Amino acid sequence: MQLENLAVKHKVFGDGVILSKSDKYITVHFATADKIFVYPDAFEKFLTVASGELPAEILADLDVSRATKDKILKEKREENVRSMMKGIVIPGKEIVPESKDDDQHDETEEI
Repeated sequence: MQLENLAVKHKVFGDGVILSKSDKYITVHFATADKIFVYPDAFEKFLTVASGELPAEILADLDVSRATKDKILKEKREENVRSMMKGIVIPGKEIVPESKDDDQHDETEEI
């Protein structure tokens, strides 16, 4: 299916028409301007098809995109676990032991 000339809607820009599609991007013409979106991700968050149902091509591309993202996230999690097991600190993934002092209160303290 050709996505060119497919009528779409955007939450902010309103009604538009797809002008062109490349492997990773689509260009949509709106009344105010032409906008470029990441394809097919834009159909998860920003764009809907004016007719209501996503064409099979877009659905298939979304499935491939989600599977690729899931695979990358799984690989990153596994890499983080391997690094932590080796004692390598990954920025933002440091394990900080909880302080017991924060949980204990002085029972003799006056209220």
